[in-house]
Parts: sequence; C-alpha cells; structure tokens
Amino acid sequence: MPKFIVALIIFISFITPSWGDEIRSIDFLLEKASENRSSDADEFNKLMEELKTFESNLSRIQNDEYSYLLAYQMAFRGDFVGAQTIWEQLSVSGQTINIQFKANISLINTMALSKEWNKGLGYLEKNIELMHLITDSELSQLGVSVTSYFYNKIGQYELGLDYATKLDNLFLNGRNLCVAKHQIVESKFYLKKLQLNSADFKTAIDACSIGDEPVWLSAIQIYKARLMLENNDFKSALNVLNSNVEEIERIHYIPIQSLFYALLAKTYQAENDDEKAREFALQAIELTKGMSNTDSEVIAYNVLFQSSVNDSDYESALRYYIKFAEAEKSYFDDLKTKYLAFQLAQHKAVEQKVQIELLNKQNKLLQASQRLAESETENNRLFMALLIMVISLLSLASIRAKQTQKRLKRLAQYDSLTQIFNRGHFTSAAQEAITACQKNQDTISCILFDLDNFKGINDKHGHGCGDWVLKHVASTCDDLKRKQDIFARIGGEEFCVVLSNCNAEMAMNIAEDYRKAIAALDSSPSGYEFPISASFGVTDSQQSDYSLEALTSNADSAMYLAKHTGRNRVCNYADVESAKDADGVMI
Repeated sequence: MPKFIVALIIFISFITPSWGDEIRSIDFLLEKASENRSSDADEFNKLMEELKTFESNLSRIQNDEYSYLLAYQMAFRGDFVGAQTIWEQLSVSGQTINIQFKANISLINTMALSKEWNKGLGYLEKNIELMHLITDSELSQLGVSVTSYFYNKIGQYELGLDYATKLDNLFLNGRNLCVAKHQIVESKFYLKKLQLNSADFKTAIDACSIGDEPVWLSAIQIYKARLMLENNDFKSALNVLNSNVEEIERIHYIPIQSLFYALLAKTYQAENDDEKAREFALQAIELTKGMSNTDSEVIAYNVLFQSSVNDSDYESALRYYIKFAEAEKSYFDDLKTKYLAFQLAQHKAVEQKVQIELLNKQNKLLQASQRLAESETENNRLFMALLIMVISLLSLASIRAKQTQKRLKRLAQYDSLTQIFNRGHFTSAAQEAITACQKNQDTISCILFDLDNFKGINDKHGHGCGDWVLKHVASTCDDLKRKQDIFARIGGEEFCVVLSNCNAEMAMNIAEDYRKAIAALDSSPSGYEFPISASFGVTDSQQSDYSLEALTSNADSAMYLAKHTGRNRVCNYADVESAKDADGVMI
C-alpha cells in the first residue's frame, strides 16, 4: 500500500505541471483573442479555432469568456440572432460581474444594429447600475464608449457627443481612444458641426491607425466620404472610397461594407458611370439581407431607380422606386421608433425619480411624526394629522384641477364624435400654418371633402349608423395624414385638411389616397351594408393665395365640381376655372 501511494504521488507530480500549463495556455489564448477581435480578424479566427480544441477542458469562467468571443465572431459574420442569444444568457447567468457587463455592452451594440431600441435602453440602464462595481478601468471605459455609441445610433447625438468627450478626456490609448474619437466624429457629423478640414478627422484617423482598428477606421472614412458627397466633391469621395474598399472587403464587417458599397454606387452615379453604380448598388442590397431599415438599402435602391430611368427601362425603374419608397418609409419609421423609445425611457426615468423623491419625502414625514410623538402632547399629534390631511386634500384638489383643465382644453379643440380637431381649433391652427408658409414662401394646400349621400345613410339606417361612418372615415384619414397636416371636421359630414409645404399636385395625390381608403371601408360592422365614398376638392396658395377663406372657398368649389361630375372623385380648383372658361357657368 505505501508503494502504491508513493507511485500515485509521483504520477500526480508529473501530470500537475501539464494541467497548469494548459490552463495558462487557455487564459493566454483568450486574452490574445480578445485583443485581436476588432483589429485583426484573421488572427482572431485562428485563435478561436485553437481555443475550440480546449473547449471540453474550460473552467466555467473560461467557458464564459470563450462563449462571449464566439458570439462576437458570429455577430462579425452577420449572425446577430445567434450572437444575441449567447450574450443574453451571459448577461443573466455569467459567472462574474465583468462578463455580465461585457455581455450587456455587446447586446447594447447589437440592439443598435438590429434597431431594438427599447431593449437596448434596458441593457444600457443595467450597465449604468453595474458601472460602479467594475474595477477594470479599460472595461469601464468600454462601457462609457458603448453608451456614447448607442446614443448616437438612437439619434441622441448631443448625449453621444457628451459621453464621447468625457471618454476622450481620460487620456486614453489603443482601442478605447480610437472608439472615443470615432464617436466624436459621428456625433459632430449628424449635428452638422464637422468640416472636411476639421482636426477631429485627423486625430480620429491617427488614433485608429496607431491602434490598428480597421473597423472603426473604415467607419471614419465613410463620414469623410459622405461630407465630400454633400459638398458635391465626387472625385475626392470616389478616391477615399476606392482607396479603402480593399480593406473593407478584407475585414468583411457587413454593416460597414454594405454602406461603403452604397456610397460607391451613389458616387459612381454622380460621375455618370451607371454600370459601376448598378454593380455596387446590387452588392450593397445583397449584403443588407437580414438587416432592417438601413441607410445602405435606401441609397442603393435610389441609385438603381435613377440608373433605370437613365436607361429608359421604366419597368425596372418602377420596381426599384417601389423598393426605394418602402426602404425609405421603413428608415423614417425607424427614426420615429427611436424617438418614441427614447422618450419612453426618459418618461420612466422621470417617473422613477418622482417616486423616489415622494418616498423620501414620505419617509422624512414619518420620521418627523415619530420624533414629534415622542416629545409632544396628544394635541400636537392631532394637529400634525390634521395638517397632513389638509396637505393631502390640497394636493388632490390641485391634481383634479389640472385634470379638469386638460379635459376642458381637449373639449375646446377636438370634435367629440370623431376625436379630430373641431372647426374652431382648425381655424386658428390653419391660420398659423398659412402665416408660417407665407413668411417662408412655401406652398400650402387645402383639401376639403364631403361624404357622398350621407343624408341617405342617416335617413335609411339611422343616426347611429351615420355616426359610425363619420368616426371610421375620420380615423382612416387621420392614420393617412402626414404628421404636420391639420385635419378637422368642419361640418356635419364635411372635413378639411391643410397641408404645409405641399402644392396642389401633391395634395391631389394625397386626396386620392384618402378617397381610395374611404371607398375601401367595409360598412358591415355597422350592422348594414352600403357603399361609403366622398367627393374631394383641392387647391393651393398658388391658386388661392395665402388666405384661409379663399383656400377653403375654392376647395369647396372644386369639391362641388366633383359632386356634380359623378361623386367619389378628386377635383382641382384649376378644373373649376377650366369649367368656367368652357361654358361660363359658375359651379
């Protein structure tokens, strides 16, 4: 037995160093892979292949680090869904605060790319709460940099610039310095504070070149090219893009590569080289598959549309224009979603702050009451209770007064049946819009429409059915109108829309969309089946001057022309003038 123990000890003494070396080897590989993940894609992939051979021997902490890097590799290759799944697991069940924090950083980054703004803001809030627990200064700096990055992506460039400037003031070097400089360039570009000769470009390019960060360097070159395009300096833009395209293709980071190709397509088209413009536009669209609401897609489809028009290939032009319009709508819908997500997050933050302040005040009041109870008589305690009651009643009265004021204001401005503007508020709002357009010499249009045979609907099916029609017509048109348009019910079955920065031709198209939407309404939910339609009249300030009275009067005349020529149609006031010239009869 002693001989067996001695042999076992000797065996353990031989194998223990090899285990230790393997552990140190794994830690070394993980560290090197983390260092190279954004600076040298080829070396990073080689290190990941080597780490894969040790996968079964990884400790739980090492496995977390390996999983984090594996997810990064997947995201870099365009598999954001798979990467997100791994990072979400690490965010919840990572073995250390650092790995949870790093996973949150990558999730914030990914949410920005996948346009999941509400979720991104949620992970941002988590990291802000964890920030004080992070002792690794470089990781803490990365947390600040991703905060700046996310705020830029959500369109809050002032906040993005503020965080990037704070990061830049920490005397950084390497990757974090490069990221901070890039964020400053990006923020200032969208805030219109960046010029081609700006020192921000040089310092950012130098920082990312020295730090060997090709992904961030390429992104900076994109903003330089975009500024050149804005200044119509197409040759310089082409030179910047072409001199970097080989490196872009080497690193193959899909979001940047697709935008690079889209900008190349736009630049070649400006230089009248439609063949190369089409080539790069198609490549950009191919790369954006799986991505949503990208600037690259909007630019590429617009290039293909213009190129098809230049070739007189109108069938392709129409197809690409539809794609362009859909991509542009998705892009602007995304901008609206960003704004709403940020406003909602702000509202929640304010609400939490108010609740905390209220709890603090309540706590202080309770402490004061307790001290008073210990030192004062029963009469004083009763007085305090009475005082609290009075304050509560005053607060309740104040809240009710504000609610009543808000309710009265809505009653004064909105039609009670359709919940759109009433005639009184419409008049004041429309006059303000007309005055603004006249001051800026912008065209303003007026659409006035009246439901066809509405009296017959009321007489035959009852006023309840008529009210159903009015509400659904108002709701349908309210969904279709532009954000700045002023839409109101100005009479029984008569509605009016005032459209700023819109000429008669555009207004005719919008009115036609309204007409089609109304005609498509299904009346069966009202309990009866009958057709719904409306007749539309359109005019603009070029025909009727900047006068609300003239605009509504002339639109009314055009509407009556529509009524008299068959109903369920759209007529321009110019048609009324033509009718006068033709037969000398006033419609």
